[in-house]
Amino acid sequence: MVTSFGIQRDRKTLGYGISEVKGDDLTKAPTTEVTNALAGKVAGVQVSGAGGGFAGSNVTIRGFSTFTGSNQPLYVVDGIPLDNSGGGNSVNTGVVNSSRISDINPQDIESVNVLKGAAATVLYGSRAASGVILITTKKGKKGQRNQISFGTNTAVGSVSRMPDFQNEYSQGTNGQYNNSVTGSWGAKIAGQSVKNWFGEDEILQAYPDNISDIMQNSVNSVNDVSFTGASDRFDYRVSYGYTLETGLLPKNDIKRNNISANVSTQLTDKFKIGTSFSYVNNISNRTQGGNQGANPLWRGIYTPRSYDLTNMPFEDAEGNQLWFAPEDHPYWSIENVKNRGEVNRFYGNLNLKYDILTWLSADLKIGADVFSMNSKGFDNKGIRSNGNTSSAGAGGVVDRSMTMKNINSYFTLTANRALSENWNLLATLGNEVISNNRNNLQSTGLGIVLPDFDNQSNFLTFNTLGEITRERAIGLFGDVVLDYKTFLSLNVKARNDFSSTLAKGNRSIFYPAAAVSFVLTEAFPSMKSNVLSMAKIRVNAGEVGKGTSPYATNTYYSRASASDGFVSTLVSFPFNGLAGYTLDNGAGNPLLQPEFTREYEIGTELSFWNGRLGFEGSVYKRDTRNLIFAVPSPATSGFTSLRTNAGSLSTKGLEMMLTVVPVKSDKVTWRSVFNFTKFKSIVEELAPGVNNISIGGFTSPNIRLVAGEEYGQIWSNAYERNDQGQMIINANGLPRPTSNVQKVGNPNPKFNLGWSNDISYKDFSFSFLLDFKYKGDIMSRTIGDLRIQGVAKETAEFARVDASGAVTTPYLFEGVYQDGTPNTTHVTAQQYYSLQGKYVAWEGYVLDATFLKLREANITYRLPSRLLSGQNLIKSVNISVYGRNLLTYAPNFPHLDPEQNLLGISNARGLEFGFSPTPRTIGGSVRFSL
Repeated sequence: MVTSFGIQRDRKTLGYGISEVKGDDLTKAPTTEVTNALAGKVAGVQVSGAGGGFAGSNVTIRGFSTFTGSNQPLYVVDGIPLDNSGGGNSVNTGVVNSSRISDINPQDIESVNVLKGAAATVLYGSRAASGVILITTKKGKKGQRNQISFGTNTAVGSVSRMPDFQNEYSQGTNGQYNNSVTGSWGAKIAGQSVKNWFGEDEILQAYPDNISDIMQNSVNSVNDVSFTGASDRFDYRVSYGYTLETGLLPKNDIKRNNISANVSTQLTDKFKIGTSFSYVNNISNRTQGGNQGANPLWRGIYTPRSYDLTNMPFEDAEGNQLWFAPEDHPYWSIENVKNRGEVNRFYGNLNLKYDILTWLSADLKIGADVFSMNSKGFDNKGIRSNGNTSSAGAGGVVDRSMTMKNINSYFTLTANRALSENWNLLATLGNEVISNNRNNLQSTGLGIVLPDFDNQSNFLTFNTLGEITRERAIGLFGDVVLDYKTFLSLNVKARNDFSSTLAKGNRSIFYPAAAVSFVLTEAFPSMKSNVLSMAKIRVNAGEVGKGTSPYATNTYYSRASASDGFVSTLVSFPFNGLAGYTLDNGAGNPLLQPEFTREYEIGTELSFWNGRLGFEGSVYKRDTRNLIFAVPSPATSGFTSLRTNAGSLSTKGLEMMLTVVPVKSDKVTWRSVFNFTKFKSIVEELAPGVNNISIGGFTSPNIRLVAGEEYGQIWSNAYERNDQGQMIINANGLPRPTSNVQKVGNPNPKFNLGWSNDISYKDFSFSFLLDFKYKGDIMSRTIGDLRIQGVAKETAEFARVDASGAVTTPYLFEGVYQDGTPNTTHVTAQQYYSLQGKYVAWEGYVLDATFLKLREANITYRLPSRLLSGQNLIKSVNISVYGRNLLTYAPNFPHLDPEQNLLGISNARGLEFGFSPTPRTIGGSVRFSL
């Protein structure tokens, strides 16, 4: 099994947990984003989708390890770290983004190894505090004949969960039709004649498909071809892949081209040279997302049920919106608020290996990850909402350009030698050099002159931004494994990094680790029986660190502005030809030291009945100290915050994997695997005088870190309650909100459980994966607004008006009046679901997001070889039918897919603002080998 820096180890000798996912398991139900394919397949790893067809997933390995830095793992492809930036979303502007790991073609992946604990990741240093995902790509294998493989798959998607709407009541309020309000609290629809918003007479009716008509079926199509071969001294694999994915909304698509090569040759008996590289071109078009009116579905799904959204005009001849609501018309936004991005990326390595002696070898690997990313966001004339540029209705364009150049090299000396009959030594010494460079340029034009023209010259004012970031690190590391016979293995390893992001005197970061593996059944052969095949205990401890971001140790100047306290006298520089600069409000700190995470783990691996039953489990505890974050400072100091080391964070967890082979015969095999993940990360302490840290969201609600609480709780105002916990109800029968904020929800699940099954019968195979998440709250504004606007099905569960036309009052809030007597004042449905009723406090939006998903399923038929006999061209044919997100059961989370996160790939989770539908896909594939 591959561990750090390509070091090969026998799994039985490992003193720490590593999980492996085969490439074939990632592509049974293909997905464009490889992180999505890991969901439910790895114990100890929590994979949570961010919502939206093009979004990736938050991948959290064994809990959280930092406050405000990244908690995403390090991705390493064929030994070279890849940049995985992106994937985060803005709250009120822009589109749903993809992470850069989405550039990888899953069809090129041979296997994925997940390094979880500190003892497993320590050799990767400061980048690996949150775990490592090692991706090994396919290559030619010794003795393999020349082969051409071609595959094509296409899947069609529909919305996995669409809101259930009522179609009984019209646009209006208090039981009366009104064509200029946004809600559906109007008259009961009975075919009466009314005037619509355009002043035209029409028969009042519901339009059940006015939302689904905005949508379209998504399409995901992947075509790939590869050429593979090998001889005794040479191997190669060259591949090309083309991916086309369209979204559930028009004007959303991704086109990706991948060209990859993996070639090596044994030049002499001692010297081997190889290279592995990929070129990616990724072009995308996206409509707006998130909590803003330019998101076509933000206002779209609240459209009054009696409004003919599909057929009514949405703009006049001059392009002005025809729409009663203050936000953008869904169809106008799709056509006029655009975002296009293009990524050109090259990543790969050149590797040299020389066998100095039979037991000593040297390896040198030089790699690069270089890409450019250009995007343009355009808000046409007449926009009403934020869009790409927050132009306040003036129209805008934003051009962004980013270039990234990451150079990485490492050199290792590896000795593998038997010291005696019973002792064997495997030792590696190495160094790594890392150099990362990023250049960002952005220009925003505001105040459009001519409609439909997205060039910067067509705008009245301009704002520019330029940023250059450079960082460098050098690491020295060693890894020593001492094996005694076949049952005892001691592994000691360490790394020392020297990071440029820290000031001189603090740049040296040392990470040690030790692990022991003891195979009981090898040490005591009498333990083996027909029942017990293998028993192993492993224990390890390790420490990893995480440096700060570049330029955090100093304080810098930025463009200044001046004011006497009145906006009208605001002066921005340059002014009258004079430049003006001032120190940033956030002060740097030259005394910053790295964060450190120390982890202890104990685990076991058991095998019964010759592998028919297997168990692997670990319990662990990790503690992070010296966390780096901005601590508020008194404004009188001249700064509002100071970056410092403070606080601590702890995680305790349990992970288990159970493998069962209930049936194994010549014709039928059934293999079933259960993965269980449970962890809890607690914020032990913050800095003195700091009560909380907001890591995402709004002033209220937001996601906070609070000392003594679990990581990332949801905080907002709440319902006012008395000492007995009873809700305080006003005299009008409606609840009273608190003026302060408090904890109202916990987005962290209690545990995750994955259950995968593979069944084969002759030339048929069937597989499926169930993914279960227990608990974990989401504050869903969308579900709340569906009810506030009166369009959700449950808002019409009781008749809203009686036979006389009077508005009914079927609802009663459970609680007490201020004097403690029970509430007896009934309210209408509109009052109950209003911003003065259930949603008077953000607490009302919090829902339990427990779910069970049929994550994927696949049926494959392999053509029998007898059907291919008599010809020499086609060697094998596999035909598959597959699906993803086929069924979702979420008993406490109606209307939407419960995998949603406003901020995308982020530390802050649990907020859903702005409908981002995910697809349920069904497709088929054919693969030929020639």
